[in-house]
Amino acid sequence: MRARFYLALVCLTATPALADGRWALILGVGEYESRAIPSLSNAVNDSRAIAASLNDMGFEVYYLENATKAKIEETVDQIGREHQGAELGLFYFAGHGLQVGGKNYALPSDLVPAGADFLQRNAISVNDLIKTLNDFDTQSLVVILDACRDSPFPNEEAIGVGLALFDAPDNTIVAYSTAPGAVAFDGAYGNSPYTAALVTALKSAETEFRDVLRLVRARVRLATGGAQTPWYVDNSKEAITLRPRFAEDAEALAQLVSDRDITLSTTAWLTVVDSADPRDFEQFASLFPEDTLAEVAQRQLTLVSAEGTPSFPLLDLRVRDADEDVPGGLLVQITACDILATGIGDPLALVEPVPHDLVNTRAAMRACVEAVRDDATNARLLGLLARVLNLDERFEESLHYYELAAARGNPTAYTGIATAYRLGMGVEPDNEKAFESVQEAALLGSAPARLLLGVYYREGWGRQQSFPEARRWMRLSLDAGYAPAYVAYGGTYRKGLGVSKSDETALEFYRTAATLGSSDAMNLIGRAYMAGKGVQRDTRTGIRWLARASEEGNPFAALELGKAFQKGNGVEKDLEKALSYFRLSAQRNFVGAHNYIGSILRTGTRNRQPNLPEAYANYIIARDGALLRDTRDSIKQLNDAEVRIASIIGEMSSQQIESGEQMAADWIEQYGLLDFNLVSE
Repeated sequence: MRARFYLALVCLTATPALADGRWALILGVGEYESRAIPSLSNAVNDSRAIAASLNDMGFEVYYLENATKAKIEETVDQIGREHQGAELGLFYFAGHGLQVGGKNYALPSDLVPAGADFLQRNAISVNDLIKTLNDFDTQSLVVILDACRDSPFPNEEAIGVGLALFDAPDNTIVAYSTAPGAVAFDGAYGNSPYTAALVTALKSAETEFRDVLRLVRARVRLATGGAQTPWYVDNSKEAITLRPRFAEDAEALAQLVSDRDITLSTTAWLTVVDSADPRDFEQFASLFPEDTLAEVAQRQLTLVSAEGTPSFPLLDLRVRDADEDVPGGLLVQITACDILATGIGDPLALVEPVPHDLVNTRAAMRACVEAVRDDATNARLLGLLARVLNLDERFEESLHYYELAAARGNPTAYTGIATAYRLGMGVEPDNEKAFESVQEAALLGSAPARLLLGVYYREGWGRQQSFPEARRWMRLSLDAGYAPAYVAYGGTYRKGLGVSKSDETALEFYRTAATLGSSDAMNLIGRAYMAGKGVQRDTRTGIRWLARASEEGNPFAALELGKAFQKGNGVEKDLEKALSYFRLSAQRNFVGAHNYIGSILRTGTRNRQPNLPEAYANYIIARDGALLRDTRDSIKQLNDAEVRIASIIGEMSSQQIESGEQMAADWIEQYGLLDFNLVSE
């Protein structure tokens, strides 16, 4: 079933475009003529999404989909003829990409994997292509490679994993969707993780392109638990400022609804005002023909069409199921809004969820507006529209739709309202109202909300702190088989929160959670064996549990393994391995791990000299990360970091202190700090 919606962008006026000085070559290859090369489900959608975004940003887009090598070379020649000396050029590739002997190749659709040198003969050498594009005298060149999927030729020993890092030429930025030599995910949400984050980051009113890349790196790293970390090499000296093609017109058009109440038509209008695709205005006029703005949309459609309709197609969003569709069955209920916007833990979900940092808000907004227009009282769809608006930082509108969804019985909408009031997103902070909303969701039977209500009582958010009441709600959640509730409930016994402290009882709940797949529970079981708490001390078994949890991506298990190697507890003492595990924990977004990284860097290892500035920088990162939270555990991490900072400063010169502070600032700017308060899913 194909979900019906428009991924359109909309050019709003006849204001001269920026395209004369900016071009973009977008290449997406998901289908290959050779059966030896597996298809990629999202590569084409990725290229379509990027083409739409860059069209919005004033680029003249040259779009190629499943193109042959000859067609690619022909288009490159065309760009060379039409854009000599351009201000900015951009090449984006989504598809199979790999390396041979340190040289990167993009696979065109007609690649024939035959002969020892088939890549050199039939593939597109990215290194050579960059040189050719630079020969066009483009002032700045950006190359984006979302092409590091698994190699389609796993038995070819000469082919390396992922893409090779190479030094970018002068005036060039080369951005990789993952670290050199690593493999990127294709994704299961309509777009790859990298492209979804990139498209959303490109929605800014005005931004420097390097800031976009840093934001994308932080979001992908967070959403994948550190499994994928984007990378870029920057040899460009010029500022690269991105600004929507019709930014000034967008401001004027937005004013047309400034005195209106929030309605679906005003939300739709504000979604497309800075677009550069005539199809967006066509969609608006079709969806809201009775609105006075429909006439304005028609005028803008005429103006935009005069500049040329974008040639790239819309996103292809469908539920791929080999079984026969049933009339009136599940597949009929699933919309493009579901595919693009479903959140983790949503009890009304019909499809696989999308982590909040990987939602393509640009496409999801348009899809959810249309879905709600077609089914205005659907609590699930109203909640999804609210979620996307929240991710787009349109908080007042988000709260409006959360309230509509909640009134129709959507428990996730109540937790969305709670987040808004607790953090002051579009409203004044109000913990009591936040509590009341979580309570409503819990009374509707949502297991995640019941656990969250227990956390509110445990922390004293909006109500007097009560450990017994916290345990009551956690118990209801675990009775529903919700694995995180078993972990939290066990934690009340491990810490003695309102009950007699009992490591044995805690361990029972952790074991149940582990059978339900909780890596947090696996980590806690491993810690129990390592310390002999609730069970006879057995470091060998403890290490096995920790390793199992770490293999599942758990950041805390990686930290515990680091501690084991740091102390020689159950394993041979090895500070280098300890440091590697601490860094893995930090890479998985546990900022408290930076305290431990700093401790090793401060003293050094057998093969590593002490580095006080870098140690100090890690303590700062740990401190600033803890400051973003307001839970019991974060207070301990904050105190730990502050003690370490106070201790190390006395050993450092002013120059070293300044150097360490700059290192920390640079790291935070590039990777970002996880604000746990914003993760309500």
